[in-house]
Amino acid sequence: MAKQIKLSQTVYELVTAYPEVVPVLVEIGLDGVTNPALLNTAGRFMALPKGAKMKQIPLTTIIASLEAQGFEVLADE
Repeated sequence: MAKQIKLSQTVYELVTAYPEVVPVLVEIGLDGVTNPALLNTAGRFMALPKGAKMKQIPLTTIIASLEAQGFEVLADE
């Protein structure tokens, strides 16, 4: 079964649920996930779409990278 990620989940929730997602996010350019202080502050309210916008990374790039690593990315209902 694929590991499911919802776009509405915060980065903190994603990293907590799937620690193996960290190198994928770093490779994409979301390098703040390696900073525990940042993860415990901004990461608690920032979801992938907002992080992508801040770093000027297309959300489609993030979704494609996650899917390539075996994650199933779910849009919000």
